[in-house]
Amino acid sequence: MEIDKVEKVHSIGYRLKDAKFTVNQDFKYNVAGMKIEGTQGDTNNMPQWVGKILSDNKIGSLDTPDMITELKQALSKEKMVGEYQISILDPHFYIKLKESMKILNRDDFDRVESMMLELFRMRRGKLVKLADSIKLNSELYNKLTVEETIFYKTIHDNSVEFEKQITGDLNEQRSN
Repeated sequence: MEIDKVEKVHSIGYRLKDAKFTVNQDFKYNVAGMKIEGTQGDTNNMPQWVGKILSDNKIGSLDTPDMITELKQALSKEKMVGEYQISILDPHFYIKLKESMKILNRDDFDRVESMMLELFRMRRGKLVKLADSIKLNSELYNKLTVEETIFYKTIHDNSVEFEKQITGDLNEQRSN
């Protein structure tokens, strides 16, 4: 599995998406032909990576999703759907969650990490059962994160291959 590589690509794509940025002080930048400007009090849409840089430099605040609340909701939904169903997660859920966890203090980080692992383990167990029995379809694909999709395909492919290896001897014996 090469989840780390896929996650890096999707992280870049996520950071290229527009996000709302509220300006605290007037600014005007022209870097490498890219012009960005804002007036105090304005709310602008800009690529998330640009908003993060401006926010880190106290020029304004980037409107980022409250991933801790989203994590709590996702965990609650996952428990409600039961053992044989899987709830919908945004494809970049874990990417956004890990990004938001970077700014947490140690205690909050540990608490959020514990909830994330609980959600992950619940979903992993369900995905293993599903991947062993059915091929990934569009309905299920739309419920999974990018990491889970790779995991699912790996489990399914390995399960199919294992079954072929076990039953292959039977098929040879039957033809003899």
